[in-house]
Amino acid sequence: MTKLYRLLATRPFTIALIVLPISAFWIYFFALRYNIPFLDEFESIPYFLGRFLGANTFGEAMSALLRPNNEHRVVYGRLVVLGQYFLTGGLNFGGLMLWGNASLIVIFYVLYRVLRRAEVQPGATVSGRRLGGRALVGLMVAPLLLFMAQNYLLTFMAMNTLQYLSLIMLVFITFFVLATDQPNYLAGALALGVFATFSMGNGMLLWPAGAGMLLLQRRWVGMGIWMLVGALSIYLYFLGYPVQQGNAEGFAYIVEHPLKTIAGFLIFAGSVFDLFPGLSFENRVYLPFIAGLILMIGLVYWFIQTLLTAITRKNTSFFQVFMFGCLLFMLACIALVAVFRLRIYYSIVLHTSYRTNAMILWATASVLLFSQLSEKNRERYWPMAWLLFLGLNVVTYFTYVPKVIERKKHLQGLTYNQTHNNIGLGGSRHTNLAKFISEQLSMMHERDWYDVPKPAITADEEKLKAIPATTAANVSLRVDSVLVDNKPVFIVVESDQPDYTVGLNKGTYLVLKSDKHTYLMFGEKKQIQGRNPFRVPPGFSVPLPIYLMEGGRYQLGLFNTSPDHSDIQMTKQYVDVPATGAWPTQNF
Repeated sequence: MTKLYRLLATRPFTIALIVLPISAFWIYFFALRYNIPFLDEFESIPYFLGRFLGANTFGEAMSALLRPNNEHRVVYGRLVVLGQYFLTGGLNFGGLMLWGNASLIVIFYVLYRVLRRAEVQPGATVSGRRLGGRALVGLMVAPLLLFMAQNYLLTFMAMNTLQYLSLIMLVFITFFVLATDQPNYLAGALALGVFATFSMGNGMLLWPAGAGMLLLQRRWVGMGIWMLVGALSIYLYFLGYPVQQGNAEGFAYIVEHPLKTIAGFLIFAGSVFDLFPGLSFENRVYLPFIAGLILMIGLVYWFIQTLLTAITRKNTSFFQVFMFGCLLFMLACIALVAVFRLRIYYSIVLHTSYRTNAMILWATASVLLFSQLSEKNRERYWPMAWLLFLGLNVVTYFTYVPKVIERKKHLQGLTYNQTHNNIGLGGSRHTNLAKFISEQLSMMHERDWYDVPKPAITADEEKLKAIPATTAANVSLRVDSVLVDNKPVFIVVESDQPDYTVGLNKGTYLVLKSDKHTYLMFGEKKQIQGRNPFRVPPGFSVPLPIYLMEGGRYQLGLFNTSPDHSDIQMTKQYVDVPATGAWPTQNF
């Protein structure tokens, strides 16, 4: 490994290997991004913008800016929305995704600056060893963890990137400023901390993490001021807060299931090793659990060692103090999910929207690992670490990109439904949420802010308006129902088509046509059965939410799309959708 390490440490080669995964990520992003809002984004983006611009007083404008979206105040994201509007005169959700994902660049740059600062400042040592000219080498693993396809549900949702990802960026910047032991820097960190707190509820976690940093530095006055401002910020955050969290249920779950909660925390912490999303949850948890356990053993050892050192003397290492705060914050974010979300459904620990926390945790830990290794051990182990995470990065592009493509096509189908049936991009039929989304789309169209893509899928979708009542004898679909409380909530339609494939411009949509309505739902490849990730059953499966569609009798068909043509096949099969009933949780 010594020769490989020397090759990796060659500056042009180091820079190239850092730039490569970053470039690959942006190619992936621009190839698959879309300009389609979904569900909560209507409240957090166009609804906010309409209220802000329509405010008659400064107080009304601030009320719109500070109003919670679900359980979070999202000031940073809304300021970005305002910036886009004032610069362009409209809304582009793909552009907002781009801005949100740019936070990854800032996070990476902050990690670079931390290493550079530890390298060049006299007295700023890293574990007693100067990095010398190795700062870039120490960053080689980080981009492999930051820039990959695993967290696609966050990457391709504007609200999520402007909330979860941007918050972590703000916290890293805050801690970079806070770790500098100077009074004027403390004032800047306080301002940034308040801003981060009001940019997402998780931002409140930076106050205890920051207090830990000041404890290491023995900045007692600064810690007192920090805790006082933090307490005031948290009080103001909840002042007039309209959302009830159900936190008591979360604590009750922990008391009832302590080992399950700990296991969930470890699975979440190691979720970057969730390599095959097509497997069932039960078959995906083993590797993340082991990885999370190994990571936590290493981090707990380092935390204890750092705290014990702080008992005897003041920690003057900017690098260690910064790492202490950032790692503590990331672990707290992961613990928050384990405490308050596992009770909802346990598989949330592998939910890709939350995966960003684990990715950034591992990226930060990789920089810490490099700092802890002697030069001899770097030569031996650092190439192994780089090869491990290079393999992880490459494998997950192969396994997650198909999921991203399916997700995009699914939203395109819902966009068609929204355009032609006034429902699709959120809510169930006849609910206040569905009506609200329809009103927001109409408002954006009238004000020339935004229109959903037309065509939603391909120009041939216009043929669906007048489908000939022909039968495709070679199409066989299997129909079943999913019951909840003895009531059907999904109709599941499956095909065993042996050669079914999905590509950027290829796939099949299930057609449901009645006398008055036509709906499309994308056919996703079937879930893998068993533990072999490469044994994918043939055909596709389409779960149809019954309450997304108006009641009636629907003929089933297929809308097959490919790069050069599309065709429609109608079958003799029908499904009946009940005209009454709705999901109570969506009736708001």
